[in-house]
Amino acid sequence: MKKLFFVLMCFLTTVTFAQNKTYYNFAVNNCGEESAEDLIDKCIKGSYLLNYNFTTIDSKTVSTDKINKPIVLITNATWSAPCWGDVPALNAMVEKYHGKLEFIMVFWDKEDKVKRMAEKLDKRIKLVPARDIDKVQKGYLDVSGFVHKLDYPTAYLIDKDKQFINVKRGAVTPTKEVGWDEVNEINTKNFEDFLAPILK
Repeated sequence: MKKLFFVLMCFLTTVTFAQNKTYYNFAVNNCGEESAEDLIDKCIKGSYLLNYNFTTIDSKTVSTDKINKPIVLITNATWSAPCWGDVPALNAMVEKYHGKLEFIMVFWDKEDKVKRMAEKLDKRIKLVPARDIDKVQKGYLDVSGFVHKLDYPTAYLIDKDKQFINVKRGAVTPTKEVGWDEVNEINTKNFEDFLAPILK
């Protein structure tokens, strides 16, 4: 009888926990926060990733529920200078952590424009262009059901249990005062800090 009671309690605890999960799209679409920081801290962090079936630039399907390691999901736009500025640091992170993390990049752009940036990106990053059926508007992106309302680039860190645990916005770009070496150093440090919760 004690064993049966214990099994029932475990089952009820699991069911209750599953019912208390807030999923990312629901959290983002129903968040009453006005600032990006509050959207991240009060609505995105702690929410869970639903399964998304992304179609990559080479027509392969990436199902997020079949990924058994933490995910770095990056939203990108080829017209954004910070997205280009982030490329060397991102490639360095992929080289360093590709065995521990899965890198997926979801684009605001269609395939023809993504191809130009693809030439600069590490081939191990899964590139997901926007398709004709996706919703792409200023300030709003919906690719394969994944909704993004922040700026570009934004990186989402999702643990192996599919919980959002960190968000990184923006990147440094070269200027007359700041060259590529310094840009890469800053962006690399920002990436390392962003990934730290998973890689402790």
